[in-house]
Amino acid sequence: MRDFLIDNYSVITKSVEFIAALSGTIYLKKNKNSVLKIFVVYLWLTFIVELIGEYTGILQNNYDYEWYINLKNSVFCPNTWLYNIYTFLSIGLLGIFYSGLLSSKPFKLIIRSIVLIYSIFSLIYYTFTDAFFVMGLPFDDILASVIVSIYVILYFIELMKSEYILLYYRLPSFYISVALLLWYLCVTPLFIFNEYFRAVNTDFVMFRYLLLLFINIFTYLCFAFGFWYSLKMSKQ
Repeated sequence: MRDFLIDNYSVITKSVEFIAALSGTIYLKKNKNSVLKIFVVYLWLTFIVELIGEYTGILQNNYDYEWYINLKNSVFCPNTWLYNIYTFLSIGLLGIFYSGLLSSKPFKLIIRSIVLIYSIFSLIYYTFTDAFFVMGLPFDDILASVIVSIYVILYFIELMKSEYILLYYRLPSFYISVALLLWYLCVTPLFIFNEYFRAVNTDFVMFRYLLLLFINIFTYLCFAFGFWYSLKMSKQ
């Protein structure tokens, strides 16, 4: 069973990502919601980037095509540049999403300020360093975790103070926020310790793969469930 999950890690992950994105699209067909549309765009972006990112596996082959050799020997051979763009867009899209959910002006200002500062810092860092094709931002995993956690915590604070607290189980944003917060809280320690254990501890590598897989399955199915259940409740 473990070998099956590891061998099919990519297929399983992309499948649940697709299910979540498709569920969000179906929800929007039934309930027009401009705020949730931003999150659905984020889900499709995630799925598409994961698909495109698979090109690195193709580059492990040895073909004699000139364009293939040039690509393999270029800075685009690793997909680091692609995920740097994805991280930048993700922080912005999630910021726009949560800013749209909130009605508190101070909370909106906090989120918009975070997005602005993060964007400026990212642009300056990648402009004046050679890191764009090599690595992400310094402490990028921790930084993304802190930023998204702030988004979610502000959302929960406002939710608890609003009249919607009694109907929280009807809100797709509630399930989205729970899943996002748990995802970042669970995977951040794995990313932090990854470089310390990956080369010398094969058991850690297996544990990391399996835990990431289970977290991804839970997260994206939680998104899908939130859309489905909210749609079901809206019809009652």
